[in-house]
Amino acid sequence: FYASAIEPFLIQHVEITLNCPRLPIEFDGYRILLMSDFHSRNLGTRERKILRMIAAMPEHDIVAICGDIIHTPEGMPGMSKFASQLHASDEVVATFGNSEHKNGVVPHKLAEALIGRGVKMLLNRSFVIKRGDSQIRIAGVDDNVSGHDDIHKALKGSDQSEFKLLLMHSPDNISQAAALGADVVLSGHTHGGQVKFPIIGAAYTHSNFGRRVSHGLYNKRRLKSLLGCSAGHTQLYVSRGIGISGLALRFLCRPEITTITLRRGVIR
Repeated sequence: FYASAIEPFLIQHVEITLNCPRLPIEFDGYRILLMSDFHSRNLGTRERKILRMIAAMPEHDIVAICGDIIHTPEGMPGMSKFASQLHASDEVVATFGNSEHKNGVVPHKLAEALIGRGVKMLLNRSFVIKRGDSQIRIAGVDDNVSGHDDIHKALKGSDQSEFKLLLMHSPDNISQAAALGADVVLSGHTHGGQVKFPIIGAAYTHSNFGRRVSHGLYNKRRLKSLLGCSAGHTQLYVSRGIGISGLALRFLCRPEITTITLRRGVIR
């Protein structure tokens, strides 16, 4: 009862700070709101609660939705309405996950609906945000689980020294993102395992990395251990997500929305 009727609605607001050595000083303190894996079927209890939570927060510089937005086509009207109530100082951005490419969902129709609500879709593309003479690049790839991603295309036109924030639904391609110089990679897909056990951890993460990638921050030593080599200045954050798929359960793995504050500094 707890895993099906209580914990799936105990949405946690996670707040973390990332030190980024290549972040322009003009962007020190830049705030990102990350949401992922709604698997929405309608504008329901979870979605309404999130809107209330966001309304009580200071405005973020950017709101990033990292795929698996809807589970079936029936979820499109509700999530379009949800998106219309999101606001950011710069942009509300989104990319797609594997759910947008199955279950009868028509990706381009969903993209059009979200664009109509003010969302900038990052499907293998990027754009820059400027502060004075400095800029950062915000990029996103289409779903890398179903093979619709193209990181090279997403980062086309970027300068090697440019700070890059990359949205990538699944963390499985983190090695390629690191090789192409992404500074911060935001992902979801794993649901944090959705069901976790003491000591053992996540039951199943939907990731090729298995339980080695479930959720949270992966940088320096943790990312090097995962990849078997240094990831340089790249840092990865994997969200536990919001919704559920498969078994309609969450246990010891609360849904989350995440505020990430970027600071100029040495990676800890």
